[in-house]
Amino acid sequence: MSAPIVEVRNRTPAFGWGFMAFFLGMVGAFTWIMGTDGPHPSQPALLQHGALGLFWIVGVIVAAHLGSIPCTRLRVLPGGAVVLSSRWPMRRQEERFARDAIAAVEVRRDRDSDGDPYFRTVLTLRDGRTETVREGHDEAEQQALAARLTAALGPG
Repeated sequence: MSAPIVEVRNRTPAFGWGFMAFFLGMVGAFTWIMGTDGPHPSQPALLQHGALGLFWIVGVIVAAHLGSIPCTRLRVLPGGAVVLSSRWPMRRQEERFARDAIAAVEVRRDRDSDGDPYFRTVLTLRDGRTETVREGHDEAEQQALAARLTAALGPG
């Protein structure tokens, strides 16, 4: 396989995976402590068990959501072929597209959890599917990336 003209990686989701692994590990440790030593006498046992159960429920739900967001690697190869590699915590997938399967490359404006502007460079396929190839707070960086990808893909 020849070297890519453009290669873009989005590793942002990996932070969420790591955070949730740490969070669930801590909840597991506190569960083990409560299981071996019993609840602390300063608070009602039912309250402590309920809080721990709530942490497990919320943690598993958030971990499932964050685990469904892939890290991606997009490569534009000479000749216009596009390879999209997606990686989740428990699986990976690689797809190949011809240049004419790409409908558009665009930057979408959004807001982060603090309300600050957040930008996503999105690849839109002709079948209507969209793939985020990079994201971040710097609009100029995202616009430059979209322009680089559009130029690498050539007329289509």
